[in-house]
Amino acid sequence: MFSSISRGARGLLASVALLSSAAAVAAGGPDVTVFALSDTQNYGVSGGIRGYSIGTTSCNIGTAPLNWCDEAGGCSNGVINLTSRQHPVIAQNIYRFKDGRFEQIGASWLKHGFLSLNNTSAGCGNGSCQIPPLGGSQLGVGCTDPYGAGLNGSRPLGRRSEVNGATGDFPFPIGGGGATSAVWNQRVAVAESDLAPANNPGARYFAEGHYIAGDDGLAGNGLNNASYREVTVNATSFNLSFSGATVRERAAIQAWPVLDPSVQLFNVDIPGSEPLERFHLARKVTQVSPGLWRYEFAIHNMNSDRGADRFSIDFGVPTTFSGVGFKDVNAHSNEPYDTTDWGNSVTATAVQWQAAAFTPAQDANALRWGTMYNFWFEATSPPVATTGVLRIFKPGTPTEVTIALPAETLFANGFE
Repeated sequence: MFSSISRGARGLLASVALLSSAAAVAAGGPDVTVFALSDTQNYGVSGGIRGYSIGTTSCNIGTAPLNWCDEAGGCSNGVINLTSRQHPVIAQNIYRFKDGRFEQIGASWLKHGFLSLNNTSAGCGNGSCQIPPLGGSQLGVGCTDPYGAGLNGSRPLGRRSEVNGATGDFPFPIGGGGATSAVWNQRVAVAESDLAPANNPGARYFAEGHYIAGDDGLAGNGLNNASYREVTVNATSFNLSFSGATVRERAAIQAWPVLDPSVQLFNVDIPGSEPLERFHLARKVTQVSPGLWRYEFAIHNMNSDRGADRFSIDFGVPTTFSGVGFKDVNAHSNEPYDTTDWGNSVTATAVQWQAAAFTPAQDANALRWGTMYNFWFEATSPPVATTGVLRIFKPGTPTEVTIALPAETLFANGFE
């Protein structure tokens, strides 16, 4: 039995805003969004890992052209700063919904944009593409640009670790590099066991495209740049086929409360960050037996360059914890990041997960932009109002964000 709570009835700290059902509103300036996830490509399997790519079509819903300069000097007339922010990068991710848990099972490196076709597509803006002054070196207002799966999976791709998810900054020229020996290197890497129907009865899968663009982010429009679409998995070939339409301007984690109305979803913003750096936090509570509740949390880093390396939940009353767990999605293809799972610890009232701190471990397994980690446990305390704390990885102010999670009175009842 599942129930949902009235979202408007919950009081939250200013740093945490309940997600609206409406799409993000452009603040003016360039605003790139994922208009459509168009196709997928399966490159095969190597060492039990499958390689995929996902086609994305962008749309500029803003009020000004978006920079789309290629590294060869497409904007060499000096109109645009060639040292950074000259074009968007495209991340691709795959998620799984299984046994009530929504988790990320695959992530790619980045496709660097190099030419905009400035097409007209019904549904993008008012359906009229305004050809920009620099032609293919910009994406005009109301214009779309298709990057098929073959293009988004064409190697070499660029490292995520080079790109600031909030400002869109990256080195010029990009460093690139990384192994290309396996079919999954640099592409969306997914363990075949996470897709096999025999291992995953009833599972559902979702593909996500996510653009990061400097001029978009600096205009305050970087929080609506991801879209998702459900996919099905062929039991023999493991090819991915789309099911349903692209859900625009929504990160894939926002599918979880749609699939399960007992899930609560919150925005967690870093106060004072400019551009605004945001995490999404989702919570699901299930009563598994009298006096025992299971808690599932997922935290998605939308665009925060500072990242996070510790998460804790404090009930404020004596509580017994059991079955504490963690799941992440590993960086791959010679990214510099450690892949060690976060450790956990408990006190009389709280449970905590933690990676190595920035000092001295700058390449620790922090929760970085475009990725989502899962945390879960069982507790003898019911879902009263609790305090969550997310510690920020990179130095700066603040060092952590406190999250006031409201009491949950309607939750999934797993023993009826």
